Amino acid sequence: MNSRTRTQLIKEAAYRLGFDFVGVAKAEKMDEESRRLEAWLNKGMHGKMQYMENYFEKRTDPTKLVEGAKSVVTLMYNYFPKEKQPETGTLKIAKYAYGKDYHPIIRHKLKALLQIINEEIGEVHGRCF
Repeated sequence: MNSRTRTQLIKEAAYRLGFDFVGVAKAEKMDEESRRLEAWLNKGMHGKMQYMENYFEKRTDPTKLVEGAKSVVTLMYNYFPKEKQPETGTLKIAKYAYGKDYHPIIRHKLKALLQIINEEIGEVHGRCF
């Protein structure tokens, strides 16, 4: 199976699982993004999100996350709640706070996609996050 066919299979499976966008790219160090992230961190733009400082090399080089990585699959999933916010007078609740927690929903879909890839393309060493 050639890379174009594999990419098409991955995209079709991801769309069937409900993802809104699918991209497949070569796994390689992201030099330009590394410089931008480093500058952003140095300016303190991450506020109280101290975890953003952790694992800098892994954040900017996907081959450090999965040994032997050749490709990265990037997905988009719209978790905007369909239901309208209940009328509470003057209080407003952030949309992410009154919808379902998207973390377990997306994790389940990611694991399902990885399983499809393993079954239809062949076993790959992948991570879902």
